[in-house]
Amino acid sequence: MTIEMFLCAYLFLINLLTFILFGLDKAKASTHSWRIPEKTLLLLSFAAGFPGGWLAMLLFRHKIKDFSFLPYMILITLSWLIGIIVFLRLNS
Repeated sequence: MTIEMFLCAYLFLINLLTFILFGLDKAKASTHSWRIPEKTLLLLSFAAGFPGGWLAMLLFRHKIKDFSFLPYMILITLSWLIGIIVFLRLNS
């Protein structure tokens, strides 16, 4: 397996897992049962799952108005975007 294939598989799986856990947390919030900790959702987003997190937030309308959670997602996303831009500029 090449590094590119590994990276693509990792990105797919981390985003799928993040999306699913955001969805499960929304379902659990609706039934007032045990919730997935916000730290877990943020850690998965930080581990490159932020696109799956944003997609789940928009589709499930989950944590969109949570002003204690949203700034962290924005910061994670901006950090990744800046890191990608820097990486691409250094390697071009």
